Amino acid sequence: MSYRIYQTEGIILSKKDIGEADRIFSILTQEFGRIDAIAQGVRHIKSKLRYNLNNFSHSRIGLTMSGDLWRIIDAEELSDWTNIRNNPQKLAAVSRIAELINRMVRGQEPDFDLWDEVKNALAFLEKQDFNGKDLRIFELLTGLRILSRLGYAEEHKKWLNLQLKEAENMEFFMVSAINKAFQESQL
Repeated sequence: MSYRIYQTEGIILSKKDIGEADRIFSILTQEFGRIDAIAQGVRHIKSKLRYNLNNFSHSRIGLTMSGDLWRIIDAEELSDWTNIRNNPQKLAAVSRIAELINRMVRGQEPDFDLWDEVKNALAFLEKQDFNGKDLRIFELLTGLRILSRLGYAEEHKKWLNLQLKEAENMEFFMVSAINKAFQESQL
C-alpha cells in the first residue's frame, strides 16, 4: 500500500513521549494548520528525525496520513532560533505563546494568516535583544494578535497593526483583552 507524502513547513509547538521510542508532536503547519503527528522511533539515537524536531524549531516536514493519524516521515530543520533558545526569558515567552496556540486552535484547518503571524513573531524575537518589560509587551501583543487572527478578539483588530513601542503603555488593556477572549471562548 502506498501513501501520499505531504511536504509543509511547520513550527514545533510541543512534544510528548509515548511508548519506548515514539513521540507525538503538536505542530503549527503552513498548509494544514495545527496538527498532531507521531514520529516513530524518534527517541532512538540512530533516528534521522531526532535532531530536526526540537521544540519551537522551524522545519520542513514530510507527513503521511495513516487512517486519521499524521505520521512524520521526514524533517529538515530550517531555523532553530538559536538566539531564542539561548535566552531563558525568550524561551519561556515562546513556550507560553505555543501553549496559547495549542489551547485556542481546535481542529485541523489551514490558517495562512496565523502561520505568518507566528513565524514573523519568532523571526522578530530571534533578531531582537530585549528582555524584561519589552519582552512582556512583545508576548502580550503577539498573544493578542494570535487571538485576533483566530476571531477571539474581533473588537481588537487594532492590535494587528500596533507596533511594540506603541504598546508599551497598554499592558493593562492587553491583559484585559486576553482575559476577556479566554472567558468568551470558554477554552
